[in-house]
Amino acid sequence: MADLLQEFQQQFATVTAEITSKICLISSRERAERRSLIQDVENLVGEAKELLERMELEVRDLEPAQREKLGGRIKSYQVELKRLEGEYSRVKLSATTNEASMRAELLEDGYAGVSVGEEQRQSLLDNTETLERTSVRLSQGHKIALETEHIGAQILNDLYSQRQTISHAQERLRETDADLDQSSRVLNTMLRRVLQNRFILYAAFIAVGLVIALAIYFSVSRG
Repeated sequence: MADLLQEFQQQFATVTAEITSKICLISSRERAERRSLIQDVENLVGEAKELLERMELEVRDLEPAQREKLGGRIKSYQVELKRLEGEYSRVKLSATTNEASMRAELLEDGYAGVSVGEEQRQSLLDNTETLERTSVRLSQGHKIALETEHIGAQILNDLYSQRQTISHAQERLRETDADLDQSSRVLNTMLRRVLQNRFILYAAFIAVGLVIALAIYFSVSRG
């Protein structure tokens, strides 16, 4: 389960980084390519939401302490995805508005190229800032993956220790069972010996009684 959660978190980090990268490209692309980028972003957002739902299902089966820790992490993922959706909506709206504005400016005067160049420069600056944020998120995602891997290793160690404990307990039970079998055999042997001794004792008593009875009989007969 820990491995599956780690895989989901890595996939989420990759998807959100791709979303950020495509958002950065929307405002600087032509209309046809922009539409393709917008469709890609919407598909990736849907994929990210599905990954979050899967992570929530996996976390429900964990121990309370781990469920609380990872549940808080999933909430931070949800906040991050919400922020990306807001940024996407803003960029999408801005790109549509800029397209109409650029057309109007080109029709108004011959200096429109200057304003367009300035706008593209600002767009590039915004994209650079967004890419830096993406780099930070990727670093955080890598750190989270390492933490998840460490948690998974601890769980595996605990499971191994529990398995060793169960194996030792089973071995002790087998040894105890063998001791009980041996004790039972010894008791049975002792019981047989006691019965044999009792039988011999009874036979001796009977023989002595017969001898005494015969002696008395012969004594009386002679008299």
